[in-house]
Amino acid sequence: MTMTLDIEPRKLPLHDEHLLKGARMGDFGGWLVPLFYTSIMEEHAAVRHKAGLFDISHMGEFLVEGQGALEFLEKNLPRRLGKVKFQQAIYMPLVNDQGGMVDDIIVYRMAEERFLIIVNASNIAKDFAWFEARASNGVTVNDLSEDMGLLALQGPLSQKILLEAFGAYYKDLKRFYYKDFEGGMIARTGYTGEDGYEIMIPKKKLKAVWDVLFRAGEQYGLLPVGFGARDTLRLEAAMPLYGHELTDDITPLEADLEWAVDLTKEHFPGLEILKKQKANGVSRKRIGFEMVDRGIPRHGFEVQKDGKVLGMVTSGSFIPTTGKNIGMAYVSVQEAKVGNSIDIMIRGKAVKAVIVSLPFYKKKG
Repeated sequence: MTMTLDIEPRKLPLHDEHLLKGARMGDFGGWLVPLFYTSIMEEHAAVRHKAGLFDISHMGEFLVEGQGALEFLEKNLPRRLGKVKFQQAIYMPLVNDQGGMVDDIIVYRMAEERFLIIVNASNIAKDFAWFEARASNGVTVNDLSEDMGLLALQGPLSQKILLEAFGAYYKDLKRFYYKDFEGGMIARTGYTGEDGYEIMIPKKKLKAVWDVLFRAGEQYGLLPVGFGARDTLRLEAAMPLYGHELTDDITPLEADLEWAVDLTKEHFPGLEILKKQKANGVSRKRIGFEMVDRGIPRHGFEVQKDGKVLGMVTSGSFIPTTGKNIGMAYVSVQEAKVGNSIDIMIRGKAVKAVIVSLPFYKKKG
């Protein structure tokens, strides 16, 4: 007889703070996280029009350093790092030998031979093994995930709140750059389609920073935001999510992330496969669609046309900003034309939708 044990989801460092703010908690990739505090609609709107604060301390952080760290990353990552400035960040997928995506990451250059890498929570162990297996002599890869916390301050009023909280030193911080902060950093990055910041700090300082931001943000309508609105915000901005639009079997070219890989590089895992795919063309492509008839698309629903299966919905939801039901999926290149009518199978019924251009939403300016 085989017994299986239920594994309790891990708690975020600020778990008690989320409960105090009335969070409805739920499981996300083995973590107990706030799904929403008031409502997904209200929190989504706060980020689009004012500002919201997310606790994303489930994310992973690796420090890669030592003599040869730059050479090691140049050999294994799909974008060139030599020209990345100190305190600059760069986004890219992590590519496997078959051209699929192990994860998508942000790499921060801290010094000539020192880099911080942010990885997705569900992939921490897998990604760490990927880097460690390839590390050359003199290069160390340290997992800082247990020691560091991460907050995301997002929305059009986020800069005012940040400067109110931490001073004018951060006023000139450019998009995809960072400055040092309290044993960590403040980076002008995010996952919502809005301006904003991600603040990485030691977990022991997390509550103090959380409190300061809410005090500074009260006059600007700052709200705590849960993972429900985090998903609708990133979907509306057509930002891919690992396990949905990004998997080990989907290539960056299929995911419309060719801009995030450099096919002129001499080497990185999967490069030759991606070069061939670029020369021959992809067979499938990530698309966005809006529902024409009533119905909310969800991950895993079939995409059909004239009764023929074209693919599967990778992400879908009702979006508060526009009041529309939208989604993303992979379909053949032949069918991936803007304006093409498709069907989403919802509870056994074909519900009409139309392919639209991505992103669904783009902030003004």
